[in-house]
Amino acid sequence: MASRPGRVLLHNWRLKLAALGLSVFLWGLVQTEPRNQETFSSIPIIVSVADTAWTLAAPPSPAQVELRLGGPAREIIRLAREGTTVRVPLEGINSADTLVSLRREWVGLGEGRGLSVESLSPVNIRVSLERAMTRTLPIALRTRGAVPSNMALASPLGLNPREVRIRGPRSRIEGLDSVHLSPFDLTAAQASGVFNVALDTTGLFGVMLVPTTATVGVRLESVVERVLSGLTVFVDTERIGTEVVVDPLSVQLRVTGARTLVTGIQPELLRVWVQGELLTGMAPGEERRVPLQIDGVPDLVTAVPSTDVVTVRRAADLAGGGDASGW
Repeated sequence: MASRPGRVLLHNWRLKLAALGLSVFLWGLVQTEPRNQETFSSIPIIVSVADTAWTLAAPPSPAQVELRLGGPAREIIRLAREGTTVRVPLEGINSADTLVSLRREWVGLGEGRGLSVESLSPVNIRVSLERAMTRTLPIALRTRGAVPSNMALASPLGLNPREVRIRGPRSRIEGLDSVHLSPFDLTAAQASGVFNVALDTTGLFGVMLVPTTATVGVRLESVVERVLSGLTVFVDTERIGTEVVVDPLSVQLRVTGARTLVTGIQPELLRVWVQGELLTGMAPGEERRVPLQIDGVPDLVTAVPSTDVVTVRRAADLAGGGDASGW
């Protein structure tokens, strides 16, 4: 009778033998797969500066290289599909202008097996560096477009955060007074909400921002219109030392905007007036057409008076009376 180990070895011996044969076949297939060579152009170079006192002043020159790979065809095809880069770690900086010899191990080959870097061209790149600077700057909000015509902003746009930490070449950072947000498209705001917007890095090569995005808060309401009548026109007669006659004496004001802003307007808090400086030197009986000023209208509300100008006449005879307005 066969021993117990022998019985285990012989159990399903045909299946085990077939599996062994298949493994040998696959191993032989891999070993005999032809090796190909392929040249990739325009492989980007990424330079990482380890010394925090320095940063890149410009892209490396050249910024791309030609890469020649050898290995199984399927792995070369995979890498071509996934893409690759040459990552250059820069340490021990002694000069703002550095010549770096590229190494084959800096080429990212991913998870593939059997690939080898045959050559890199060119073999040297030049890296320009600059002393680094770090600042905290306000974020500048920019917009374009307009909200839907049946809607209006009920409050100023919110921005969070309002500041950004920026690090990069001193020559690019020391002259900045703010960092712009990419223009926020108001047409995208169909309702109230909070929107993520990226910071604009145009012209800021080598700069690192923290954070890289900000949120814009939008509060929208339906548009309403309201007409305010009988608003008296005031004239600063103290500045000209005499009384005047104003025509018209009162105006109508049409206000348009978000519902809560428009309905909350208190007419008695509005001021429709004429600047006294515009009336300086008036002769008796002289008339001048002067523009109106309107104060007290909430931000984001449009106010259109029934007339933009009024006629102001200096009284020729104070005893003659006439409608005059002053304060």
